[in-house]
Amino acid sequence: MSNNGNPAENGNGGNLDRPALRNWRNKLTILLIDESENHRIMGTAYLTAYGVETTSVTDGRAALELIFSGARFSLILIDMHMRYMSGAQCVSHLRTMGVRSLMLGMTTFCREREERAFLEAGGNGFIPKPLSPDNFLQVLEALDNNQG
Repeated sequence: MSNNGNPAENGNGGNLDRPALRNWRNKLTILLIDESENHRIMGTAYLTAYGVETTSVTDGRAALELIFSGARFSLILIDMHMRYMSGAQCVSHLRTMGVRSLMLGMTTFCREREERAFLEAGGNGFIPKPLSPDNFLQVLEALDNNQG
């Protein structure tokens, strides 16, 4: 379902001995949904290095199973182009399940109709892929400020 046993994908990024690059007032938890193993590993490593508890899964179906099992997240990052369900379909299912987390679509390129479908399904916006501190730190700061 989720991390294929890779330590970088289970939230510790292999960096248990290193202090976080950033301390947050609130506990930030992120679900990263992306079919690309490289993007999951890199995104998880970055987010974990910045003190964010991160879980990653390969697709929308695995995300739905995780949420159904009771997992909760501050932020859900969703690949817009997945095999089994689009980012918009994933958001729609999550919102139907009552998930109130902030949800951002991740993409290198997206058509206007795909963006519109994602937002209409309940998505909150977009973030460029691949994840990097340049594009996620502002999101984390806003999330931390709004949780307090």
